[in-house]
Amino acid sequence: MFEPGLKILTYSLIVLIGLASGIQDPHQGQVENRRLIEEVETDSIRYELFVLEDAEGKDMQYMAEIFTPVCHTDKCYPVYINFYWDLLGNFQQFEMPEGEILTKLDHIPFEEKDYDKLEAILSNKNSILGDYSISDLVVSTTTAESNGVDAVTGATSKTIQNEVIPGAVYSCYTLWQLAHGSLSERTKTHTLKHYTDETLVRFLESGHHPYQYWALDKIQEMGAENDPRFARPLLEIIRGNNIFLATHLLDKLPDELFQPQDRQIWLWETYEQAPYRLQMHILDKMSQLQLNSECQSQLLGQLERSNPAQRKKLFTVLGTQQNLGKEQQEMILAYLDKGLWEKELLSLLQIQKKPQKSVKKALKNNL
Repeated sequence: MFEPGLKILTYSLIVLIGLASGIQDPHQGQVENRRLIEEVETDSIRYELFVLEDAEGKDMQYMAEIFTPVCHTDKCYPVYINFYWDLLGNFQQFEMPEGEILTKLDHIPFEEKDYDKLEAILSNKNSILGDYSISDLVVSTTTAESNGVDAVTGATSKTIQNEVIPGAVYSCYTLWQLAHGSLSERTKTHTLKHYTDETLVRFLESGHHPYQYWALDKIQEMGAENDPRFARPLLEIIRGNNIFLATHLLDKLPDELFQPQDRQIWLWETYEQAPYRLQMHILDKMSQLQLNSECQSQLLGQLERSNPAQRKKLFTVLGTQQNLGKEQQEMILAYLDKGLWEKELLSLLQIQKKPQKSVKKALKNNL
């Protein structure tokens, strides 16, 4: 078991190592400066809120040095603690200032496992601690059978037992409210008031999906998806490792972004290297586009290399293309000569606005 002083040092080292390694995406780099943006002192809390900056003065994350009393009946315990949030107000971690520890009732110091559990509790933004008032969670230490422990009420004990630390229910509740309440909102509001186009690009490039979703929303509000500054990082996300975000982008990005020939070639190359699920979404996007002849040929060539589900999607895409050229129409005739997919291929030929003579003949012979 760690001694209290060693525990504090351990948490401080974790935070410093984390900052140096860039966990505060999207700003890969080290904290060089902190700038005070708010200072509050009331009867219930005192804090200083800082934005942490890199060497170029770009915002990296938020940090607050907090003092708050945690009171239960007639007893109050002072808590000094530092909180960190990302630039959208999402809680990241806590840090104990040098010389400070957390305690349970009767000044029992936190053990290592208590700090670990508190980290998990504070990291859960969907905790049911947000659904209750403190009076719903605890009974008085002076009531019968409470045995001087910061006890959980019988009505909710089974519900919240994984959300609190025995003997520290008030501390867990108070700190969770600080991590996810008005302080969190203040940080997000500060970002909303001061973000720039450069911020949006950095968010898109961060690899941090909350930043990426947020930046996409702001870009969509401006109708600026096709702006070259944003289009490049948006397209890079589609080729990234986050398939959920990639499929979201394919659904949200306007068709106009993929209408230029070079973008369509890029989209097909992305299809060829994408996992199966993303391939199916790319085909859905292609069904909304007027494709160039190269992409049309690639789709036709893919028919023989696809499974039945993919092939059905390929035919759906091809069924939207009424301008197939001579080369593509001849590819279809070659498939018919092999006895492949007669119904689907004839349907494609029937919708062509400029059918070749050989196509007209094939249609006449098969109808």
